[in-house]
Amino acid sequence: MPATSRRRPATRKGRPVLTRESIAAKALEMAGAQGFASLTMRALAAELDVTVRALYNYVEDRQDVVHLAVDTLLTAWNPPPLHAATWETSVADYAGSLRALYRRWPRALLVSLEEDTPPASVHPNRLLNLDRFLRLLRDVGLDMPSALAAHRQLSLLVLSFVLVIDGPADRAGASPGRAGLVPDAWLAGHTDLDIPTLREAAALPPPTPDEQFDELVSAVVDRIRDGLRAG
Repeated sequence: MPATSRRRPATRKGRPVLTRESIAAKALEMAGAQGFASLTMRALAAELDVTVRALYNYVEDRQDVVHLAVDTLLTAWNPPPLHAATWETSVADYAGSLRALYRRWPRALLVSLEEDTPPASVHPNRLLNLDRFLRLLRDVGLDMPSALAAHRQLSLLVLSFVLVIDGPADRAGASPGRAGLVPDAWLAGHTDLDIPTLREAAALPPPTPDEQFDELVSAVVDRIRDGLRAG
């Protein structure tokens, strides 16, 4: 009879069977929610319900775990195809893919701030996706300095948007559009302040996070258009 493949059991004697993949997934989950500073071998072992010694059967050290987590994050980043004929849509789609990635693991984005030693190697997606985006901008007519400037603007805006707008809303479970310019309680607690312009602005219905993100993307698209006109 032909041999049949056997799947490795998910648990053994009530404990999960470890793999480098499962360690990476849990490490990224922890870093995404609490930052890499929270990612200790002891805390990771506790989350996986195994001993610290068991972890060392699969990873060399904590730095290896950090590398696995970052690698897993970048594996999940797969922007849709980019087309010069519809470059405005492609820029928006690329930005949306970054937003979705960052939003899934927001605190993991701070790895460069929280880790003294960066990963020894980089996932191919980090290079391939950047190359494709720059190629899109070059194909529509931007010179390289302008393409790099547009990429920097987009990357910084999306990163800050997820951390400042999406992150707090997602953690609080806030309904879209309810995060105003300033909390009502701030204004109510300072009725003595002469801030009529701010009170007028705060009374307007705030845009939803998606509407604000569309404004962000439009600003980048406008910058690219300006570069094309200048060229």
